Amino acid sequence: MAHVKSGFHALRASTAFIAFVVSYAIFTDAFLYAAIVPVAPFALEKQVDKEKVQVWVAILLAAFGVGCFVSSVPWGYYADRSTSRRTPFLLGLLVLLVTTGLLWFAPYIKSNGLVVQVIARALQGFASTIVWMTGLAILVDVVGPTRIGEYSGYIGIALNLGNLTGPLSGGVVFAESGYHAVFGLITGVVLVDILLRLIMKERTVQKTVRAAPSTASVKPLRPHSPELHPGPDIEKTAASEVTLTNTISSTPDSISLADSTSVSKVSRLPVMLRLLFSARFMVAVWGIMVLAMAYTGFETVLPMAVNKVFGWDSEGGGLIFLPLSLPSLFGPLVGRFTDRYGGRWVTAAAFTIICPGLILLRLVNENSINHKVLICALLVVIGSCLTLILEPLFAEITGRATKLEALDAGALGSEIVGRGYYAQAYAHFNWAWALGNTLGPILFGFMAEAASWKTAMLSMGVICGASAVPMALWIDGWVL
Repeated sequence: MAHVKSGFHALRASTAFIAFVVSYAIFTDAFLYAAIVPVAPFALEKQVDKEKVQVWVAILLAAFGVGCFVSSVPWGYYADRSTSRRTPFLLGLLVLLVTTGLLWFAPYIKSNGLVVQVIARALQGFASTIVWMTGLAILVDVVGPTRIGEYSGYIGIALNLGNLTGPLSGGVVFAESGYHAVFGLITGVVLVDILLRLIMKERTVQKTVRAAPSTASVKPLRPHSPELHPGPDIEKTAASEVTLTNTISSTPDSISLADSTSVSKVSRLPVMLRLLFSARFMVAVWGIMVLAMAYTGFETVLPMAVNKVFGWDSEGGGLIFLPLSLPSLFGPLVGRFTDRYGGRWVTAAAFTIICPGLILLRLVNENSINHKVLICALLVVIGSCLTLILEPLFAEITGRATKLEALDAGALGSEIVGRGYYAQAYAHFNWAWALGNTLGPILFGFMAEAASWKTAMLSMGVICGASAVPMALWIDGWVL
């Protein structure tokens, strides 16, 4: 019996189980967000005029992004200063439960139902901030920065699985069983998430980034890591981050910082701000924002587009996300590859290829088998590109936090206060994703309303194509 109990405790704190819990939390967040997407247009028809439905769908999706954006920076600071990751992770459950209840019953509030839905979506954005930032910080604490690209592939699977099964399940259940059945399904998914988070045992993490009396060694992330190829960052010289009286010697295996250091004016700035003093970091943030714009742009426009062209209802509006999301199953392989070889040309190629893929969606304009096959084929190509983009950019964000911790530990001659810089780095990931979540529905949703969904896809393609240039120049360090 004692052996079984000991084994259960070991399982609760194991890397595999913690990675699964974090991935399921991401899945729950994406599922809750996406399950309502194919349902919302038909539910809103009872509250607003039919010609205003697209506008309100965009407003509700944008409210989620605003809630996520506003909460990212303060939550990132709190999460890194907190002595526990698990406590804020559990706090997210309370916000998630409140959000689910408000979204469920808001349409039945006659006078201010739309206002309550907007507030509920904003709260859902806050819950998403908690899940993403705290969950990712827990994951990198456990697996370390050298393997985060591979494990972010599992995060990508969870995200896309939520984005896939959410609209699919929501649309099918709504068509077959009605509105309340959809939220019954959502509640079941949330309850499983609650159980898993309560079972998970936080692993005690000792910070290893510190300055010894003589030197501090930091092992690089990969051959293309920030430590070895800093690129045109503000911190690429010692003087910009710390003043060193001796030299910094760098080999492929380590970076040695001399003991005689002093903190400069730049290093006394908040970590949240100093993380931005890197061109490659800002390029990664830009790529994340564009990626989020693409996801939410599709979620806003695609269900209404297939309804208009093919006459598909909420069930078809959910099924159309299947070819877009299936390529995410290869996410861990992409992450493992970019951990080893870098992600410059992977991200650049993905942004380049996705551009014509999006623009060619304009050819879909007839209710025929050929055009249905065409849209599915194009969505597979687009989904494959989206999968190739996420993992390398996530590794860039993590690498920046690792580098800054190493620099500060060497300058201060002591451990970093709190749990490190990962949550604050992921705060930038989160606000960039949130900004994309906000701009995607507003830009492409209103563009589809004012012009057409084809114009919206053309605009999205141009933005993605232009983003390939900075990816090729800065990801993994300055190319020249």
